Amino acid sequence: MVAVLKIIQVFLLASVKYVITFPFALLIGLNFLQTLIAVTLGGIAGFFFFYHLSGHAIKQIHHLKTFLRKHTPHFIRLRFRQLISWRKQVTGERVFSKRNRMIARFRAKFGLPGIVILSPIVLSIPIGAFLLNKYYSKHKMAKPYMVLSIVSWTAVFVAFALIFPHLVR
Repeated sequence: MVAVLKIIQVFLLASVKYVITFPFALLIGLNFLQTLIAVTLGGIAGFFFFYHLSGHAIKQIHHLKTFLRKHTPHFIRLRFRQLISWRKQVTGERVFSKRNRMIARFRAKFGLPGIVILSPIVLSIPIGAFLLNKYYSKHKMAKPYMVLSIVSWTAVFVAFALIFPHLVR
């Protein structure tokens, strides 16, 4: 019963923060095969869960923006446009938040391969799933590439564990 709870814990952790899960699973006492299966399946299941959840959230935000545009009084929209254009006139450039700037730079620099390769390790599964859904949902190979990336990173962890077995146990 304790092993099953540990596997569930590793599965859930892999669905969110993939990079730390492999060492964690070995530290809590799971054997190599249990770790391999739980981490891989957790990462893939987490990706699909967050991909579909973010798709739903993106649609709801779009509906909310449309609703607000339609039902916000004209004078409030006018004041908001004036505020935005005043800021644009003062600085002379488009207004971007730090987050938007970072996402735009990341997308321009790395694109789909960058999101797919770096998501399990650097970005985390939920952020990678959101970015993939937001910017590459029409790309028919985006989801298979992400699954391949998760499986590939598992292979890297397995290779590392086989090369350095004294670090695993």
